[in-house]
Formats: sequence, C-alpha cells, structure tokens
Amino acid sequence: MSARARWLFVPFLATALLATPPAAPASPLDIPAAVPKKFRALVRARVHTAKPRRSWESRFRLQTRQGYDLSVVAVDDIVGVIVTRHRGSGPSRKRFRRFGRAASMYVARGTVTTRRIEASFGKFGRIAVRFRPSGRVVKSPRHRRCKGAHRFTTRPGVFVGRIRFTGEQSYVAVRAHRAKGRIRSPLRLRCASRRGVLRSSAKRYARPVGNGPGFSFGALEAGWREALASTELLALQVGGRTLYFAITEETKGKMAVVRYAMAVAPSRTFVRNEALTAAKLEPPRPFAHAGHYVATPEGIRAWGGNLSVAFPGARVPLAGPRFWVKLESSF
Repeated sequence: MSARARWLFVPFLATALLATPPAAPASPLDIPAAVPKKFRALVRARVHTAKPRRSWESRFRLQTRQGYDLSVVAVDDIVGVIVTRHRGSGPSRKRFRRFGRAASMYVARGTVTTRRIEASFGKFGRIAVRFRPSGRVVKSPRHRRCKGAHRFTTRPGVFVGRIRFTGEQSYVAVRAHRAKGRIRSPLRLRCASRRGVLRSSAKRYARPVGNGPGFSFGALEAGWREALASTELLALQVGGRTLYFAITEETKGKMAVVRYAMAVAPSRTFVRNEALTAAKLEPPRPFAHAGHYVATPEGIRAWGGNLSVAFPGARVPLAGPRFWVKLESSF
C-alpha cells in the first residue's frame, strides 16, 4: 500500500470519529471539523493528504454485536473499512465526547464507481456491493461566492451484496448482505468567506496560528518509523487546552492498517519546565498512563514512561527507547 493511499484515508478516519453531517461544508477529506479552531492549522501542518482525483464519495455504515460501528468509505480506487466504538446516546454519548475518540481503519485498493464498491482485505474479509438508489436526492443549502459547485448533493440508497469483515482476534465481525448508505458530491466546496476571500482546503491548511498577547504554545512530537510500520504522537498545547493526536500505520501485503486517536484536555495534562529539559504528559482516554521527556546538557533527549493508547482491536505503547522526541515552546 502506497503512502498516498494511506494518507488519503487519515481524514476519512477523522470523519468517522466525529460524524460530520452529510451537508456540512467541511470536506470528508478534511481534518476533523470538531477539532478546536486554534489547533487546526497546527495539525494540518503535520498531516499531509493527497488530493483525490474524483469529486464524490460513497459510504455506508453498520452496527456490530461487539459494540462497534463499522463504516465503509470509498473514494477514487481506495476503499476503507473504519471501526469505531459505538457512541450510544444520552450520558454515554457525552462521556464518549469527554474522553476522546479512537478508531482503526483497514485500507485497500479496489474498484469504485457510482454503482459499485469492491475490494479485498486479505484475511480480514471482502467488500463487494452494488448501490441501489432510494429516497429523494438531498441538496444542502446553497453557499454564496463559490468557485465551481455551490452545494453538496447526497443520493441515499442501499448497498447490496457481500459484506464480510473480521478484525484481529475477532474483536469485531460483520456478515451482511445490505446496508443503508449514500453517495455525496462534491468532496469539498470552494467558497468565499464572509470577508469575500476564496478559501480552498489548501489555503485553509496554510492558515497560521496567531502569536498575540496572552498566546502560549507548546508541542511535543514523538515517534518511530520502520519500512512497513510507524507510530507517531503529537501533543499541541494552545492557551488552556491541549490536543493529543496519535496515529499508527502498518502495511500488510496489498493493504494497510491505520489507527487514529485524539483527545482534548486541560493544559495541566501537559507540563514542561522553562528550560525545556523536562516534560510530562498525562492525556485522558483513550490514552492511558503518562509519558516523560528528559533532555541532558549533552544534548541527549529521552522519551520514556508507560503512556499508551487503546484503539479498537489493539493497545499501542507511545513511549520507550525506540521513540525519537522533540519538544517546542513559546513564552
């Protein structure tokens, strides 16, 4: 699985985690719209996504007996199976929002048209379905001062065929022949803001973060990378809040497994000294325990502790001797 195919689906995973409404102006390939605005430019600067060739997306979703939601999303020739914990409603949904979100995504190349999705995920399963439109076509409210399309068009329907998927150690298993879904176009709108400036997704990605009075910024990055696998952690502290963002990638034959987690917590969960020689992270769920940063006068930097993150189907360590680490701060 190429780097382009893996990174194309990172924002898909974010969309599944945050359940962006179909008519929302944010692109399904964009960074999560629910990430606080003050963090978006910082995260986008570190997550590079490939521009899709086609301007539509197919998607359907199923709930499993194991308490997970399974979504299938298809764009270009890439198909992703996204597994997230079922959020429920009421107090359980609020608790889910409070402690953050995590998902596992299985990505493979396949055949994707407006009528068909087909892809093999090796030992994990296979998706082979056809789309049958049903119901009325839904158009989002018209946006002003757009270049190209000025609204989203969603065609609801049912995907019928073979849906077979089993996760590692059978933590999730789906056997189905039909699922409700939709096809939406375009992937993004390019419309002017209230100030009359045309803002494409590329321009939004480059938007700087201010450095005015009262602004405080801190960032810790840690990770490791091998030929077929990698793990990265990013902690961004802006003002009184800290965003924790973790991603792991692993290539398995002709497919890839990408796992993603994020949480927003008070700044007291990310503590560092003024000399930037020591720092400590204690993020909330789905993260667990703590990570410790130490820098010596000789220039040696170490990232240790028992910090980890729980993804659907896997718990992954986020600290240890194999990790490189970098700490930044502004005062």
